[in-house]
Amino acid sequence: MQMIELAQASGVSLDTVRYYTRLGLIRAERREGNGYQKFSSRTVHRIQFIRSAVGLGFKLKDVAELLGMSEQGVLPCPKAREILAERLHEKEKQIEREIALFRQMQNAIEAWELMPDGIPEGRHVCGLIEGFEPDKRIEV
Repeated sequence: MQMIELAQASGVSLDTVRYYTRLGLIRAERREGNGYQKFSSRTVHRIQFIRSAVGLGFKLKDVAELLGMSEQGVLPCPKAREILAERLHEKEKQIEREIALFRQMQNAIEAWELMPDGIPEGRHVCGLIEGFEPDKRIEV
């Protein structure tokens, strides 16, 4: 099947198919004389695997590693567990930072309710923001 047919059969955009091809996640089985790439029906399953993995939080580089292991006859499932545990830990830290930022925003709103608006003067822009001490634990 041609690239456009692969995109339709896989439920992804043509740009996604091109992107996955550029990254080496999928490969054409052959090229025709007119330069068109031909893909097998196995590639549809491969794209579905990629989408499932990304939907679980795997990065495309992780997916490439797992696909490579599979192609070499190495069982990728133990590595998938390891990677997903890392991604889960990363997500947990990200959520903690987001919650801390959310609370900081709530605190700022509450504090600002009691503060007067100031007129910008000199180098000052907004006294509310300039007077607020950000939480050092939150990365910006």
